[in-house]
Parts: sequence; structure tokens; C-alpha cells
Amino acid sequence: HEHVLAELRAYAPLVSPGAYLVVFDTSIEDMPAEMYPARPWGPGNNPRTAVRQFLAESADFEVDQALEDKLLITVCPGGYLRRREVSC
Repeated sequence: HEHVLAELRAYAPLVSPGAYLVVFDTSIEDMPAEMYPARPWGPGNNPRTAVRQFLAESADFEVDQALEDKLLITVCPGGYLRRREVSC
């Protein structure tokens, strides 16, 4: 969670409006903790929880659900973050 959140905060200013930050391994949130018993991450502490916190802090990005819906398989559910277009 913490290092992904730090990366999101660091890279966000570099992303142009309409472009994406893609966060991988968000699917960990949906997997049973027993699948990864010897890991420091798992449900409640993973890239998707970092995405949720980042989105709560930043109104500049949104999950692009339409893009995700076009995919048959992804390890990035909820992780396709599109920078909002600047409105004049």
C-alpha cells in the first residue's frame, strides 16, 4: 500500500490530461489471504487500497471503468486511472 501510494503521488503530476496511470496487482484485494501467507501484503494492504486512498486525495484522476470493461482478463481491476481533462 504505502510504496504504491508514494508512487502514485510522485507520478501523478507527470501525467497529461486524458492519459493514464495504470496500477497493477489490484486484484490482490479480491484474493483470500491464505493464498499469500508469507507476504507482507494481502487484502487490506495492497495496490488497490493505495488506489482508493489516492483517489480520495486527488480529484484529478478517475477510474476508467469503460476501458476495463473492454478487457476479458486483467490483473488491474480498478487500476486504470485516467487523468481528467482540464475544463476551461
